[in-house]
Amino acid sequence: MTTSTTTKTLFSRWLAPLAFAAGLLVSQRAFAIGEVNSRIGGTVTEAETGSPVPGATVTASGPALIGGARTVTTSDDGRYEIVELPPGKYNVEVSYSGVKPIKRRVITRQGEMLPLDIKWSAELAEAEVTVVVEERHMTKPDSAQSGTVISNDQSSGIATTRHYQDIALQVAGTVDVEGNGNPQIKGANSMGNRYLVDGLDITDPITNTFSANINFDSISSIEVITGSMEAQYNSLGGVINLITAGGSDEWHVEAALYLQNQKFGVQRGYGSQLYLQEQPNKRFTPAPNQTYQAVVNVGGPILKHRLWFHFALQYDYTEGSVPVGPPLFSQAPPRTYNGVNGRLKLTWAPNDKHRVTLSVSTDPATIKNQTPTSTPGANYSLPLAKNYQKQGGAFAILQWDYFITQHINTNVQTGFQYQEVDSGPQGYFTGIDFNGTESQYGPKNSKYNFDEPQHFNAQDNTVWYQGSTSVGVDKRYRFQFDPSISLRGKAAGSHDAKIGIQIMYKASTFDAINSGKGVSYNDQGGGRGEGGLCDPTTGTGGCFQKTVTADYSQKYQGVSTGLFIQDRWKPTKWLTIQPGIRLDYGWTQNAAGETASSLFGISPRLAFNFDLTKDQKTILVLSYGRATEVMNLLPAAYGSPSALSTTYDWVGADKAFSQVNSVTGGRGGYRFDPNAVAPHSDEVYVALRREIFKNSVGAIEYTYKRLSNLWDQIEVNQVWDPTGTRKLGYVDQANPQQIKLITTPDRQYREYQGVDFSVESRPNANWDLYAAYTLAFTYGPASEQFEGQVNSFSRGQFYNPRQTFLYQGFLPEDVRHNFKVRASYKWKGLNIGGLFTYNSGSNSTKVYFNPQDGGFQNYRSPAGTEPGVKANDPRGFVEIRLPDVINLDLRVSYDMHALIKQHLIVLIDFFNAFDLTPAIGIDNTATDAYGQVTSRQKPFRFQLGLKYVY
Repeated sequence: MTTSTTTKTLFSRWLAPLAFAAGLLVSQRAFAIGEVNSRIGGTVTEAETGSPVPGATVTASGPALIGGARTVTTSDDGRYEIVELPPGKYNVEVSYSGVKPIKRRVITRQGEMLPLDIKWSAELAEAEVTVVVEERHMTKPDSAQSGTVISNDQSSGIATTRHYQDIALQVAGTVDVEGNGNPQIKGANSMGNRYLVDGLDITDPITNTFSANINFDSISSIEVITGSMEAQYNSLGGVINLITAGGSDEWHVEAALYLQNQKFGVQRGYGSQLYLQEQPNKRFTPAPNQTYQAVVNVGGPILKHRLWFHFALQYDYTEGSVPVGPPLFSQAPPRTYNGVNGRLKLTWAPNDKHRVTLSVSTDPATIKNQTPTSTPGANYSLPLAKNYQKQGGAFAILQWDYFITQHINTNVQTGFQYQEVDSGPQGYFTGIDFNGTESQYGPKNSKYNFDEPQHFNAQDNTVWYQGSTSVGVDKRYRFQFDPSISLRGKAAGSHDAKIGIQIMYKASTFDAINSGKGVSYNDQGGGRGEGGLCDPTTGTGGCFQKTVTADYSQKYQGVSTGLFIQDRWKPTKWLTIQPGIRLDYGWTQNAAGETASSLFGISPRLAFNFDLTKDQKTILVLSYGRATEVMNLLPAAYGSPSALSTTYDWVGADKAFSQVNSVTGGRGGYRFDPNAVAPHSDEVYVALRREIFKNSVGAIEYTYKRLSNLWDQIEVNQVWDPTGTRKLGYVDQANPQQIKLITTPDRQYREYQGVDFSVESRPNANWDLYAAYTLAFTYGPASEQFEGQVNSFSRGQFYNPRQTFLYQGFLPEDVRHNFKVRASYKWKGLNIGGLFTYNSGSNSTKVYFNPQDGGFQNYRSPAGTEPGVKANDPRGFVEIRLPDVINLDLRVSYDMHALIKQHLIVLIDFFNAFDLTPAIGIDNTATDAYGQVTSRQKPFRFQLGLKYVY
């Protein structure tokens, strides 16, 4: 045979013209194209001599593979690789002319190559039994990426929240200090991740958080990539890559019901201070907390071996609230969520050369009684002043795989997504959930009026009469087109190269209708609660500031193009070199038709995998990688002409709001920095992986990451006094308003250092175990992009130059110690599993009232601290840390197939089995409420489930 010569020719013939063609098409920053398949690779050698066996036939077949078995032949050096395999179980046969095949059974995972070396001998081939137990080799000998894959089977063994966003928290290097389902991964904030479903990037186009809800049981597996990414990915944080079920040649039906009733848990009252735990003598009415979920999944063949389908439908109803607490001591109505997640996936293989996949999803939902964003918690507003949100959308993905030869295959992914989020005061959209407590207050709290202005009492952070000062109608669009080609061949060793282009268009429209006829009040000095609110007609109460804002509409858009080239080069059997590079360009436009950003980024990647023991069981990884962000719609959103908003100060002598305090918005309220550079991250990663025993791997990983030049806006026109509490005037007296320079300053950075110790094991079909401990430090001044959009209500380090130096400190995601264990055991229908997590306390910063702006936004000590007890001591500050959080969730289930010959599964989930309730949120404002608990870990509760599987 002439395998080696033919492969060299193919490689040299295709690589140069394809690189040239890809270069012609470059024009945008690429969001991540998702890897949806797996690979099997290795060598076939003679058992006695170790000599390679060329020309052997290697065949993989399995229930997840549509269109029949996949076959390749070994090269002159005995190597083989079977690519683009849907993750799952496979029977691998190695055959040679005239003898029986050798068989192995393996399980592959998305985005990974399963190493499978075969020691060939005539005696082994002639053996009567050659099918061995399932093999799961997880050292990833040709990949530098950190993270792991969690399958549906593994998730089903433990109690979970049944949300894919939370699955990432089971992986080393991930935390969620915000508790909103957007994990923070290895130093990045919650806006740094990419969320993928079957290859489509569904990351929210504006907030860069997750944007769609998926039927949990329809997810086949979730790959969580925490770092050292290949060039096809471009993320400042992590990648959460979902693969959904796609049917098979057999019919499968699942129906399930999950119930977590109000009575399925511990009810108790709490004290108002951080140090006050359970208060047995307090007789508060239990806060409503309950969840119901119904699920149906159906999959099977439309045409056997050729056309499969999978349909999924899920309904969710959730009520959640916190116990009665300060400052109002009034039970807030529960936050209720009603949502439907629908999904259909079709997989078609007209022949063994082509595979086409089409999937569509939708997720309409409504959320009632949301807490206004200006308050620390639910107990800071009555039912009248709550918010409502109607959300949902749809997305569709089309993917085509073309297997040209054993050495060449192409992949084309394209998709479209539409979302709409309508939000605003609850009374504007639907009825108010009055609960009787409003009768204790003034008559305005018993009947909703859209024209009634919102009042914010800055003395105790309470909000009155309106949840939000405006109704927002937000529509978001995304289009993605990602073609790629993979080439395998020989040139100074073996190569497995991938070249791709990633093109994306994003757009958003936003319309704002102001409540209160565009007027809102910020009250101060009149006392706490409703009694301290301003009456502008008489001048009584805490009259302090009034803001007048007009309605407005915006539309902004962006386009990006990226070219990536990634190679896996094996010059020797014990070394894999992975050079890669990305070239990205992105452009965004604001609502006025102005260019908001035009950025170019170069992202080199280089990794070395050393097979120290030359058996693919001990792998040393060294890597460096850069990622860039060249197309972010937030600059266009913040830099679009909004309604001119004017804030007036109360003048007692005039008994009126007659003094202009500040003016924001309009065309004059922003500027774009033409010299802005692309936000980027630089990462150094070192790891040692070892297969410690059968189907088990242990790893030690070190990661250093620096995220630099993140987006923010710098206020450039106001002049402050030395204390940073009084505005003296404006730089441009002809334009007396706030002006924000939208840019990527050098000071806007984050640094992360972490060491992960992990063990992952599937020693047999009964056991699943994952354990990880992370020691990490996250430091810098960049809490979030654009003035603390997610992490806090702070104005950010660039709003007030007198405050900038205080933002240098440990960041909110600085969780020093993180330990997690996932374990489950299955035996004859019985399953026992649990998830244990320990997180050391996150930090907080005490904030002080700024009378100029009427808000708690000034620091008096570095971020993550509060001033000490010694007056006028600039070094006398102390660190603020919330309590450590320990949680244990358990699942016990039983499949009654042995009793009734049907797979009817009864399960019970125990959440917070230790019934620990530390504070996870406190009031950090310098008021009488400082240190009071705003939220706690939910107490012990359990959930009942019933599931039928056919």
